[in-house]
Amino acid sequence: MLRGSKWIDIEHNPSHKGFGVYRIRLANSKGSQIEIPRFLDKDKDGILLIGRSKDLEKRIKCFRGAMKGKRCAHSEGQRLRLIIESTNFNRNYRYKIQYSFRRLQNEGQIQKAEERLLKGYFRKYGEPPPLNNNLPNKDKRKRKR
Repeated sequence: MLRGSKWIDIEHNPSHKGFGVYRIRLANSKGSQIEIPRFLDKDKDGILLIGRSKDLEKRIKCFRGAMKGKRCAHSEGQRLRLIIESTNFNRNYRYKIQYSFRRLQNEGQIQKAEERLLKGYFRKYGEPPPLNNNLPNKDKRKRKR
């Protein structure tokens, strides 16, 4: 969870150009989260993506652009665009996309924060958020026997 963060419609730019972690969620037209079924449980927060960036403003703009079909190097935004265009997503949901973020001081902090958020999500739901490819440092995690 990103303490103290508020949800912002993807159309609005973040007020932060520096380091940060962010979450992107699926919300209904009124701005309330849409529940997403996951492997082990339902994600009541509707999280689509957990990410990090050295320039949060640029990263959110790039996600938004990729989601709208512009040439941006944000694979998760491109994947969401593909889902919207190639499936019955628009028939199933009246939605908007929102994000929240937490400011951090350096690259080490954003890497650790993203890893903590993704691993917490994985422990709860048995898989990463729908638009994330993998868990960070998945080969380094301790295996329990």
